[in-house]
Amino acid sequence: MISNELTRPSTSEAGPPGRTVQPALAAYGSLAMSMTIVGSSVVTSKYITDSMPVFLASAMRFLIAAAILGLWTLVERRRGTAIPRVSGRDHLILALQAFTGVFMFNVLLLYGLRLTTATASGILTSATPVVIAVGAGMLGERLTGRVWLGVMLAMTGVAAANLFGAGGGKSPASNPLLGALLVSGAVVGEALYTILVKMVANRLPPVTIATWVTVYGTMMFLVPGVWQLRGFEPEHVPAAAWLSVGYSATFVTVIAFVLWFRGLQRVPASTAAPFTGMIPITAVVFAGILLHEPVGWPHVAGIVGVIGGILLITNGTTRSPVAAPTP
Repeated sequence: MISNELTRPSTSEAGPPGRTVQPALAAYGSLAMSMTIVGSSVVTSKYITDSMPVFLASAMRFLIAAAILGLWTLVERRRGTAIPRVSGRDHLILALQAFTGVFMFNVLLLYGLRLTTATASGILTSATPVVIAVGAGMLGERLTGRVWLGVMLAMTGVAAANLFGAGGGKSPASNPLLGALLVSGAVVGEALYTILVKMVANRLPPVTIATWVTVYGTMMFLVPGVWQLRGFEPEHVPAAAWLSVGYSATFVTVIAFVLWFRGLQRVPASTAAPFTGMIPITAVVFAGILLHEPVGWPHVAGIVGVIGGILLITNGTTRSPVAAPTP
């Protein structure tokens, strides 16, 4: 069922018979900007995990984001924009998106960041397109030897970053291997999230998808977040952590979500996947500037290996041309 949804052209990608064009540059821009923001969140999440409980911080973040998206939806409705009805089946898909890409991804990433560096975590999360390619193969898509070579190259880059690039800086890694394992689980959640997006992107607008995913994510974090209020002392939380929560809510959850969903409406998932390569570049740059984490040859080798694997996978899969979007 999933493979059928992924291969069926979306209505936003439909066009007159016989017309096929490259996806609009605006879609590429949306995807690149979204992943750049996500990459910066690896660093801001480090500020949060150093001084705040994970579930409580996430509950606050998604409550703020849900309020912003709710107001956005009300404004759109007042402007006369039709808000589509979400079916029960779509609600199930959106809830699964929230679990994999919001709850699972953030819990594993935030706890992983307590054990490894933001630099290594950024490189690990860039392996998302590799996981997407493997998942596509499990769903019936034929993967060439070039794709499997890309998988091995990317995994070599991940190993170089974590076995030889841990430690030092403002935020040293206390248990880099366990941290890498948790962050790798977050990568799996993000890959499943991307696959699930394509199942609703042809029926629902980006703001609607982002709103419901955020609402479901808030519900998942709320109970454990309230439980972590016990003994929490907000006066001891530095300003950088509070600012990071606000940034994560506004930019990472609202703006990056909407940009990613908007881009996925116009391009297939296999085309969007390589844009997650923006994550390690942004994470390494910001980790070096803001967290003063050392950036050495293992991290450079990790970036080269993962992005090289991404390019091999991208060129080794068969892509169907994308139809011109309807006005």
